[in-house]
Amino acid sequence: MRAKHRKRRIYIIAGEPSGDAIGARILKAMRSLDCEISGVGGRKMQDEDLLSLFDISEISVGGIVEIIPHILRIRKLIHMTARDIVDKRPDVFLTIDSPGFCFRVAKIVRKLSPEVKMIHLVAPSVWAWRPNRAKKLARLYDTLLTLFDFEPQYFLKYGLDTKYVGHPLLEEFHEEFQENKDDLLLLLPGSRIQEIKMMLPIFLEFRAKYEANRCVIPTLPHLVPVIRKYLGAGSGIEVISEEREKNELYRRAKLAVVASGTATLQLAITGCPMIVCYKLNRITFEIVKRFVKTEYISLVNIISNHRIVPELIQRECTASMILQTALETDFATQLRELRELRNRLCSTEQIPSKRIAEIIKNFS
Repeated sequence: MRAKHRKRRIYIIAGEPSGDAIGARILKAMRSLDCEISGVGGRKMQDEDLLSLFDISEISVGGIVEIIPHILRIRKLIHMTARDIVDKRPDVFLTIDSPGFCFRVAKIVRKLSPEVKMIHLVAPSVWAWRPNRAKKLARLYDTLLTLFDFEPQYFLKYGLDTKYVGHPLLEEFHEEFQENKDDLLLLLPGSRIQEIKMMLPIFLEFRAKYEANRCVIPTLPHLVPVIRKYLGAGSGIEVISEEREKNELYRRAKLAVVASGTATLQLAITGCPMIVCYKLNRITFEIVKRFVKTEYISLVNIISNHRIVPELIQRECTASMILQTALETDFATQLRELRELRNRLCSTEQIPSKRIAEIIKNFS
């Protein structure tokens, strides 16, 4: 009698919105691969039929000082997740970004279930700060998958199997840049609540000084109510969360003012002129700046290794400085360099999410 076929068991963790979006694309690509999938994700992964152990809003906290009030809850969720993985005994355990949460879970799983094969997707930015993480990652994981072509060199030297796979969030952007832009301003204050609290008031003050026929805040569905609290009656500012509409706005806008993060890449690939801003709690900033080794904070500039887009950080992140930068920046040159960056990032032969799905499916 033929033995019953056992589905390959996969456990996936994404700890914040950008990882959730990547995870959702991977789950979609894995539908035809006959796998049994469980894990932790947000709304996008849950929309792809993941029954999440808990929602990632419980752990999506950034900063150093900012995380202190949440430490006990996050520690509890780390141990809960590790126990769930050990109980489910997956063939492959995939973590996506969020090193603060994912690496701690992985460390426990490695100790309790060393037979589980572990893959991490999205390389920690060891070229920017804390380079010792590369060595630690090599001891913890079996394989690292990177989004950008310059990253493997930092990990291969420690014997970690490292593969460049491309960025799943760039798959949908195939249309050419729109040369004639609408009189449209986009404000993107971040994907974490503490980022919105810090950045949105500054962006709204800038908006009051900047002339544009239309102003839109693209965001995630669960953040719409948070953002609306900051908008007074009759502000005339729209808030949208539908993905296709966001992508079209990115193509058409004459300017985006954006908090540093994954959104800067999506804007770059669609050809949206931008100014990148970021501001942290003062104590957090003083701690972080002692360790950061890169000259830039935005992915666009880091990947290009030169300043394509303006960056306004900490004390420079004011409404008046954003306005001055908007008036003085040569956006025609910026768009030309963004097109070159797009050609580089979108040149992978295979669709990244499908390649990642196949690696997971066949990993042994």
